[in-house]
Amino acid sequence: MARRSESAPLPSITLRGYGDSMWLEARAVLLDQKGSRRRIPIAAVEGARVTGRGGRSVEVTLWAGDGVPGPVFVVEGRDAESAGRLVEVINGARPETGPPQGGAPLIEVLSVGPAEARRNRTVEFAVLAVYLGGIAALALAGRPFRAVLWAAGVLPLFLGLLLVGPAVVAARRRWLLSRRGVTVVAVFHKEHGRRRFFRYTDLEGGAHEIRADYAARGIGGDPQRIEVVYDPEDPDRAVCSLAVPTLVSRTAGVVLFGVPLVLLGLTMTVVQAVGLLF
Repeated sequence: MARRSESAPLPSITLRGYGDSMWLEARAVLLDQKGSRRRIPIAAVEGARVTGRGGRSVEVTLWAGDGVPGPVFVVEGRDAESAGRLVEVINGARPETGPPQGGAPLIEVLSVGPAEARRNRTVEFAVLAVYLGGIAALALAGRPFRAVLWAAGVLPLFLGLLLVGPAVVAARRRWLLSRRGVTVVAVFHKEHGRRRFFRYTDLEGGAHEIRADYAARGIGGDPQRIEVVYDPEDPDRAVCSLAVPTLVSRTAGVVLFGVPLVLLGLTMTVVQAVGLLF
């Protein structure tokens, strides 16, 4: 595709995802993601590529600056054709060289996406209403001790879910990949603070990136090479191979600390509410 003039307008191409979206407007990439709207000038973009299952997602990488890798934004889309056209236009319009300071300083955070903001406020209001309503109901029913338990029980419940929730999601992903995943070698690509990123190539020749687990061991003692397992149906979905003792110790930590906190929190909240009804 021929490179577009620096002043030529860009076609209005939109990629909609599951709650996220990306589109072109006035020589910039607009990104609605996680409740925020960002405006990324084309001058800040180093490149874009199609990624994800079925080629329906788009990854946009910004120029690096001051030795720090540029940020990467990914929208998991629902239309492979729109993703391909969006990547083609972005790569055809991006500059040959980046700004000295890198692309990150050029990002503008415009506002919170209105729909996402409304959803967040609704959820927050509902949680607060249930919490305060439970305290009030128990107090009015003449159960002050239970009301105190309800009020204090949110803390252990929150901490327990913070430990158990991500662990369950990670365990499920690791279990699925152990059944159908493909094991490959990933090579060190870049470092951002304490985070290390590796790249691996799938069986179709596509390149992908993964943030290394801090417990991932180098192959043969080489910290620049680790083993990862990716999903052949979605090559961007991958996990680092970990030693059995590491998995056992993590599971034991969740079982010994996370699960008791969840049970304690449930006893102090849900059980009190049930006791009020029966």
